[in-house]
Amino acid sequence: MYKITAIPLKEVNGVKFGMNRAEVRQILGEAKEFKKSKYSVNTTDDFGFCHVFYDENDKCEAIEIFDAEVVVDNILVFPSNIENAKKMFKDLEKKDDSYISVKSSVGIYAPNNNVESILFGAEGYY
Repeated sequence: MYKITAIPLKEVNGVKFGMNRAEVRQILGEAKEFKKSKYSVNTTDDFGFCHVFYDENDKCEAIEIFDAEVVVDNILVFPSNIENAKKMFKDLEKKDDSYISVKSSVGIYAPNNNVESILFGAEGYY
């Protein structure tokens, strides 16, 4: 399992928000492109352990991690449960099966309180 360090609003494992697709692929490797939903403004890169989202200018705007250990400020936030995540991101608000921190631009998918994925976005993503 990958071990990833994230700095909310700035970067995930060396991938900085605002980097172009080619720069992201230089860091993370080969990707499969796909449309996440019919509302997507651009294709998403699938790196197997994470998805990288791009804006209409092909700049990285968010990274969703679902198969890696994620550390923020030396604290393991994924895999985890939503109670641990709430200690790190105190402004998390529940919306269906997800929790969102607008301040940190973090989204957590946690049905049944078990965190299944965590998304870090650029400032203003949420």
